[in-house]
Amino acid sequence: MAKRQTGRSTGRGRIAVLLILCCVVFVLFFARLAWMQFAMADHYAEKLAEASSASYTVEQHAARGAITDRNGVVLARDTTVYDLYLRIPAPPGSNLQETVQTVQAITGGKDVETQLAAFCSAVSAGELLVMESLSSDQMTAIYRAGLVQSGAARLAARGVRTWPEGALLPHALGFTGPITAEQWPAAQEKGLAMDSIVGQSGLEAAYDDLLRGQDGQLLINTGLDGAVRTTVQQSSPTPGATLVLTLDAKLQTALQQALEERIQTLRTTAATGGGRETTAGAAIVVDVKTGGILAAANWPNYDLTQYRTDYAALAADPAAPLLDRVFQGLYAPGSAFKPAVAAAALTAEFDPNDTVNCTGRYLYYSGYQPGCLQYGHAGPVDLRTALEHSCNIFFYDVGRRLGVDTFSAMAQQLGLASSTGVEVNEAAGRLTWSRDDNYQAGLTLMAAIGQGNTAVTPAQLAVYAATLANNGQRPTLHFADHAVNTATGETVWQYQPQFTAVAGGETVFGPIRDGMKRMAQTTRVLREASVVCAAKTGSPQRAETLPNGSHYVNSVLIGYAPADDPQIAVAVVLEYGGGGSNAAPILRSVLDAYFG
Repeated sequence: MAKRQTGRSTGRGRIAVLLILCCVVFVLFFARLAWMQFAMADHYAEKLAEASSASYTVEQHAARGAITDRNGVVLARDTTVYDLYLRIPAPPGSNLQETVQTVQAITGGKDVETQLAAFCSAVSAGELLVMESLSSDQMTAIYRAGLVQSGAARLAARGVRTWPEGALLPHALGFTGPITAEQWPAAQEKGLAMDSIVGQSGLEAAYDDLLRGQDGQLLINTGLDGAVRTTVQQSSPTPGATLVLTLDAKLQTALQQALEERIQTLRTTAATGGGRETTAGAAIVVDVKTGGILAAANWPNYDLTQYRTDYAALAADPAAPLLDRVFQGLYAPGSAFKPAVAAAALTAEFDPNDTVNCTGRYLYYSGYQPGCLQYGHAGPVDLRTALEHSCNIFFYDVGRRLGVDTFSAMAQQLGLASSTGVEVNEAAGRLTWSRDDNYQAGLTLMAAIGQGNTAVTPAQLAVYAATLANNGQRPTLHFADHAVNTATGETVWQYQPQFTAVAGGETVFGPIRDGMKRMAQTTRVLREASVVCAAKTGSPQRAETLPNGSHYVNSVLIGYAPADDPQIAVAVVLEYGGGGSNAAPILRSVLDAYFG
C-alpha cells in the first residue's frame, strides 16, 4: 500500500511540474505575442509596407552653364525642353490603359504599348520615358487630359544646347552629346549616369567639368496600388558654371564679315592667279598682353544650329567648312617667315646695318639661282630695308650663312610649329631641317623665305606675331578667361596668363619691329588706318600651276598694333589669295573695329 501511495504522489508531482511548464510556455508565448503586437507594431508595419511597395530613383538633370564672350554676350546656353514620363504602376484614380491610349493619340500614334511591355518586364515600379522635347501643343493636350494632375504622367524639364548666333565661332565652341562607349569608363569614375550629356568637342569638351554641373537624385517609394508613399531628395541638382571667354563677339562678327567679304571681292574682281580662285581662309586676333583670343574666323563657315541636320552635306562639301583652318590648317608662311630668320641672325650678333647686294638673282649656287622681284629696292640692302621691301636675296644669303637648323630653331622658339597651348584641337605644324629626307642645299634658301617643308597654322602665326611685338615674350593662347557660379556670380576659376621668354630683348627685336613698321607703311590700306601698325606679308607658292607655268600663291599676313605699344596681334591666310597684300584689307578691318 505504501508503495502504491508513493507512486501516486510521484505522478501528481510530475503532472504539477508539467502544468507549471505549460503555464510558463503560455505566459512566454503571450508575452512574445504582446511584444510583437504592441512594442514592434511599427516595425512590422514598416516591413509590410516595404513588401507591398517599390522604390526607384528619378534623375534631376542640372542645367549646363552658358558660354559668353568677355562682355556677357551669350554664345551657347541651355534652353529648357520637357520630356514625358509615365508612372508605373498607375496611381489611384487613373487607368494605365486609358493613359497609354491618350498618350498615343497626343504623340501621333507613337507605340507606347511596346515600350511599356518591355519596361514592366524589367522593373515593378518606375517612370517610363515615352517622348522627348514635347511641343507646346502636346504639353497643352497632356494637361487638358488631366494626366499630370492625376499623377499618371510627369513632365520633366531638361536643358538642350542652343546658340543665339550659331555661326559665331562654331569650330571652337564645339557641341555636346551623350556619353559614348569609349568615354563611359572615365565618366563612370566621375559618377556620371549613362544618359548624361557631356561636351564632345571644342570648348564644350575642354571645360566640361565646369560647365556640366551636378545632377540631382530623388528617391520615390510607391505602393503596389500606385500611390506615392514617400519621396526623399538624395541630392539636389547644381547648375554648371558660366564660362566667360576672352572673345569679343563684336570683333568676332567684324572679322568673320571682313574675311568673307574679302574672299568674295577677290573672286569677282581679281585676275586669274591674283586671287580670283580663292575660296577659303582663316584669321585670328589675339591679345598680346595675355594670349587671350579676341576673335578667330574661318571661311567657309557653318551654323551650329544646323550642324546635326546638315552634317552629311557639310562633311561632303569639297570646301571643307568643318575644318577649323585657324588651328588645323597648315600653310607655308612665305615671306612672313623672314622676321624669324632676322631674329636668328641678330641673336648670332649680325649687325642690322650690314648689307647684302640685291642684284635680282642669287648666284651662290650654280645649279639653283632663285630670284627677287626687287619691289622698291635694289643694290645694297640692310635688315630693316629687307623686311620693309621683302628682299629675297638678303634672306637667301643670311639664311645660308646661318644654316637651316639655326633659323628653324629660332622660328620654333618664336611659336612656329610649336603648340600654342589653346584648349581646342590643333595641328602641330612643321619646319625645314637638315635631317629631312628631301634635304639639299637649295632647300635652305627656300626655307629662308618661308617655303621648303615649312607649314604652320594661322594660330601659330598669331603667336609668332605677338612674340615679336612682345620683345620676345611668347604668349600661350587661350579662349577661356574665367568661370562664375551661375547663382552667386562668384568666380570659381580664373585663367592665369603664361609666357615663354625668347632671349634677345631690344637688340634682337627692335630692328625687326622697325622693319615691320616700315613695311606696313608701304601698303596704302594700312598706311591710312587710324592707328599705326606693323606687318609682314607673304606670298607662298602652291604646288598647282597656272596655264602659263607660274604657280598659284596664297596670301599670308602677320601684324600687330599699335606699332609702338602693341595690344593686339593678327594673322590672316587666304588660300589661292594671289599674294600677301590681298590680306591687308582684313587687317585694316580689324584695326577699325578694335580701335575705332
